[in-house]
Amino acid sequence: MKNIGDNIRYYRNLKGWSQEEMADKINVSLPTYSRIERNINGVPFKRIVQLAKVLGISPSELVTVGKTKNDFANEIDRLKNIISEKDQEIMKLQQKVIELMEKKK
Repeated sequence: MKNIGDNIRYYRNLKGWSQEEMADKINVSLPTYSRIERNINGVPFKRIVQLAKVLGISPSELVTVGKTKNDFANEIDRLKNIISEKDQEIMKLQQKVIELMEKKK
């Protein structure tokens, strides 16, 4: 599965830049940059914006490279199913609360 480091590497390679060149462009050490690409450290949003600017792309392109509309549609469907299941759980719990309140009367 792709991660932000893979995406950064992908766009860096499209530019034909080495890791060292990229590290220089964003003013970090080579080991720090290498950890970014290997996804060892989380990448703060501020850094994502900086990387995207250097690479000439939008931050959203940087974090979604390789994903297709179908990937997003599948993820939306998966999340809708989770929400539906949680709604059903909530309805069952609400019904139990109502039943307990009625028993208490």
